[in-house]
Amino acid sequence: MSETVLEKVEEIGRKLDELKGFLEDVFLTTEEYMLLKEVDEIVANKRFNELKTLDEV
Repeated sequence: MSETVLEKVEEIGRKLDELKGFLEDVFLTTEEYMLLKEVDEIVANKRFNELKTLDEV
C-alpha cells in the first residue's frame, strides 16, 4: 500500500514540475526565467550562501 502511495506522490510531483515549466514558459520574461532557473539550481544543490537579496538583483 505505501509503495502505491509513494508512486502517486512521485507522479504528482512530476506533473507539478511539468506544469511549473509550462507556466514559466508562458508567463515569465526571459530574465525572470533565467533567475528562477538559477535559484532552483542553487536550492537543489543546497548552496544557500549564493542567494542574493532582491535589492542586489
